[in-house]
Amino acid sequence: MKFAIVDGIRQEATTGIRGICPGCGSPTLAKCGLKRLHHWAHVSTAVCDRWWEPETEWHRAWKNLFPTEWQEIHHRAADGEVHIADVKTANGTAIEFQHSPITGQEKGSREAFYGSMVWIVNGNRLKRDLSPFRDALIDAPSAETEARAWLLSDRASAIIERWRGGSRPVFLDFGDVDFTSSWLPSTGVLWWLNFVPRGRVVVTPVHRQSVVDHYLSDTPIRGFGRPIIKQARIRPRF
Repeated sequence: MKFAIVDGIRQEATTGIRGICPGCGSPTLAKCGLKRLHHWAHVSTAVCDRWWEPETEWHRAWKNLFPTEWQEIHHRAADGEVHIADVKTANGTAIEFQHSPITGQEKGSREAFYGSMVWIVNGNRLKRDLSPFRDALIDAPSAETEARAWLLSDRASAIIERWRGGSRPVFLDFGDVDFTSSWLPSTGVLWWLNFVPRGRVVVTPVHRQSVVDHYLSDTPIRGFGRPIIKQARIRPRF
């Protein structure tokens, strides 16, 4: 947890201080060691959000691309349960940065709870995910979309299959890596998974910064090699 309430003010963890969890009101302790990110932890072993996962440097780097007032936004469900969106934009879209494994049931629960939301997934959690994903693109047909994209089976690789069945946008973040096409840069790329009927998925590489800018200020998401695309208009034509 990046923020707690200290003397009525939302504050990041600093050595030697205590705070209050903004979600459940329980006491928190600043953890500021040398090996882990500075963070707040509940004094008790209880965790107020059952969807919580330990925060990594990857999480924190993504959060820091957005205003602090958008980060770690607490919501209370009708039954009193607390959930914390990693980021919630000015127009109400929740952005969840997912590193840990997640079940289909939890994925569906989060999508239903937040409504308008998007997933950004760490593609480097399992080292074996990158190679099959990259191999799946080699002989895949092109999708007739506004930007360059491939049309694959939604079981084409393990990481694609794990994210099939959802109803919200999914972007895979493999970091800086070379792919199969000369027109793709090795840096600044995210992979947009757009699941379509009959067990297929349109896989579109997009500029990472354009995704950030889209959720910051509603500018278009930019693909490669063809005209600009907008989130609501990417549709396969076949």
